[in-house]
Amino acid sequence: MLRYLDSMIFAFRYFTNLPIPADLKWNEKTAAASLAWLPFTGLSIGLCLSALALFMQNTGFPQYPLLKGMLMIALELWVGGALFVSGFSQACDGLFSGLGPGRSLTIMEDSHVGIKGMLSLVLSLLAKSALLAELSLYGDFLFVLLFYPCWARWAASFTVYHYPVAKEEGMAFFFKAELRPVYILLGSVFLLLTLIVMPRYFYLAVLLSFLLLLFCCSLVQSRLGGQTTDSYGLASVIAELSFLLFCAVCGVLFRHLT
Repeated sequence: MLRYLDSMIFAFRYFTNLPIPADLKWNEKTAAASLAWLPFTGLSIGLCLSALALFMQNTGFPQYPLLKGMLMIALELWVGGALFVSGFSQACDGLFSGLGPGRSLTIMEDSHVGIKGMLSLVLSLLAKSALLAELSLYGDFLFVLLFYPCWARWAASFTVYHYPVAKEEGMAFFFKAELRPVYILLGSVFLLLTLIVMPRYFYLAVLLSFLLLLFCCSLVQSRLGGQTTDSYGLASVIAELSFLLFCAVCGVLFRHLT
């Protein structure tokens, strides 16, 4: 029980910028168990985003959808620590280099972001801002804000569990070595319980997003021979963007059909 408590504290301290006043001594087992709590950290981010949306809605804030989307992204990056976004840009640098697996992994290990990673990051943030602006016009916007950070972080933990690592060293192997199925099961049960109370068209959006996630992870697997901490960030961002896109499309279809 104490390990689960330590792993929860580790998850919120490592994967968010929320002020967690705790002196924590952790090890590989604590770090691996923290993946169970990734969807919970996503919910905390979603609650912050929902609070901001309600504030803007009830205080006479200028109702510009694109401005709302940009502010949502800024808050999410601040609360969430931008860890997955950083991994996404690094992964794009390596994957779009056109070089072999060994050289691509070396590029991804470099802390400096190249032009391809920067362009991918900018385009992803622009796409996300546009999608949030579009979804802010829907009555289910608060549900979207609550769920998509949970989904994106569960996608990262699923990728850690389901796919082998590219190298038996580094942070990816560090998380993978002590990972147990029960950790992913705990996060998955929480995600499903959250999904149950969401609008019905979310189910189709999640399914389509999951299929796209599997396809992209398989491409990374064939390209690099395994996953890295950067590709976990890539998986999270792909799950996030695809869910928002499919929500926008499925929401329109659902309204027309009903």
